[in-house]
Amino acid sequence: PFQRLISWLSPLALPLEVPFFWFWTHLPPHLRYFILMVPWHFWMLFHKMLPGVLVRRGMVDELSMEAHALGNILYWVRLIPITKRRMRFSLNQLDSSCPPSLTLKREAIDLPARGVRGVYLHTGGENAGVIYWIFGGAFVGGSIKGSMGFAEQYGRRTGCDVFMIDMRLYPENGIQDAIIDACRGYEWLLTRTPAKKVLVYGLSSGGGIGLKLLQLAASTEDRATFFHAPSQKTPQPAGAILCGAWIRYTTPTYSMKEFTVLDWVVTQRVFEFIYPKLGDMCGGDELRSKVSPICNEMHGLCPLYISVSKHEVCIDENHELVQKAKKANVEVEVDEVPYMPHAFQWCTAFLPEAREADNRIVQWMLRKLSNGDKN
Repeated sequence: PFQRLISWLSPLALPLEVPFFWFWTHLPPHLRYFILMVPWHFWMLFHKMLPGVLVRRGMVDELSMEAHALGNILYWVRLIPITKRRMRFSLNQLDSSCPPSLTLKREAIDLPARGVRGVYLHTGGENAGVIYWIFGGAFVGGSIKGSMGFAEQYGRRTGCDVFMIDMRLYPENGIQDAIIDACRGYEWLLTRTPAKKVLVYGLSSGGGIGLKLLQLAASTEDRATFFHAPSQKTPQPAGAILCGAWIRYTTPTYSMKEFTVLDWVVTQRVFEFIYPKLGDMCGGDELRSKVSPICNEMHGLCPLYISVSKHEVCIDENHELVQKAKKANVEVEVDEVPYMPHAFQWCTAFLPEAREADNRIVQWMLRKLSNGDKN
């Protein structure tokens, strides 16, 4: 009943929603960070003062107090109906929790003839490696702006530059268009950086695009569709980090259907909004298997680092990925963190579990870059 009431009231909020979204997104990121984090610290103090039986409302008591506190807020978001505007707003203002530094040196890349558009972050030194950054957002949202602070942090901690590729979104475009954008961007990046000094990073749908990029680079088929210079070989990077990768666009797995009741991020409302559109996103139901990375060849891929929650919606397809990749003799390292939501890796401002997973990702990146230098 409460959900039906929220659904009925939701359209009435539209006159306030549009100006609020505009106002919030036009505030400087560091001001938004201050406005967000001050209430968060008070919320944490409040949680620490109350008896555990009242505040430990997560899946298990062993979660950090921060995870309980954040879950007590985000759990209720599942009552709000999802629209394209709301989804894009929420993903575009992720920099509120991790704003880019004021001194960050950025270079706009716009090469229409090659089909490449993005932002290059100069966060490393001379002859630095490069992180090829593919943002997530269920192909409907996500942006360079929203994840730039996270990308900068990875770049500075690894001593790498970061190239953030811009990609077309649905419903204006399809998943295949986003994959083409990612392939063209990677191809261009290799004209200025050796593949052995490149790491691919993708979260959620960005992880799916990243895996598809690796598969297409290793394949001799469909190259004319996806690459600017299809006759040239496209080498694999030094490694790829796939965080909660969404890689199956056919029938949903058990975890995709059932874990929405647990997941703070991919809730029942998100599932109901996205899944009926997947056929159209893929260019037709008959193309869903072809577009799904999990349904394609795994041989010849670079080393993979898979960071995922044991209780998020994408866990089943990530288990399937690990099995298929190992069967194809691909080097795979897996980090499963229990009781976290989808895309928890970007909750480093709030969750110690996210910061610990983040540290493990950085250590793996450094090892792979070191191996590339030796080669």
